[in-house]
Amino acid sequence: MNLVKSIVGVGILGVPAGIAAFGDAPSALLPALVAIGFMGAVSGYTFTLIGKVCSETGASSYGEAWEKSIGEHTAWVPSLSCILDCFGGNVSFSMMLADTFKRLLEVTSGVTISRTKSLLAVTVFVLLPLCLVKNLSSLAPFSLIGVLGAVYTAVAMGIRYFDGSYQTPGGELLADVLDEHQPLTKGTRGASSFLDPRAFILISMLSKSFATHFVGPQFHADLLNNTP
Repeated sequence: MNLVKSIVGVGILGVPAGIAAFGDAPSALLPALVAIGFMGAVSGYTFTLIGKVCSETGASSYGEAWEKSIGEHTAWVPSLSCILDCFGGNVSFSMMLADTFKRLLEVTSGVTISRTKSLLAVTVFVLLPLCLVKNLSSLAPFSLIGVLGAVYTAVAMGIRYFDGSYQTPGGELLADVLDEHQPLTKGTRGASSFLDPRAFILISMLSKSFATHFVGPQFHADLLNNTP
């Protein structure tokens, strides 16, 4: 479940915005689906390679695997990469939580705060204490809650899409959507628009959507009777 939660997070929920960045016609979904499948396959293959290297070298961490397969002098490279990757992940989660709490406060209590204040509060009082916890095993049940939350979000979005609540024009809930978040009408940027440089926004998102490699050695070590 921890593995699933590592993948089904901020990156997955942001993919629709990545598709909308380069295309506004239904046919834009075709190259997007191909890109999603390709990046998922590449990420899955490279993730298995991490387990294979750890199995063959007897390593239980990136640094140890690097030392035994390449050398000690450059063992800092994978450690630095993991630090930067996790830092980027924390920034992504901070941004998402800041937007969420800001909107929740406005809707539930009428309290209006700036996005910056919401971001600082979430980072200092929620994420920082969690990052300082030495043993994360107590947080394992929350992985299931996180996965269920992502599934709930996808189901809710599907229901609202098919019942036409946000359909343009005339959607029942369309008036409640902020002007900057109003749905786009069908345009002319279809499958061929994948050649537009803006498609790299989607590619960048996909590079993080399937990324759980930073904990690959740990997952391999925790597996019972693991194999290469």
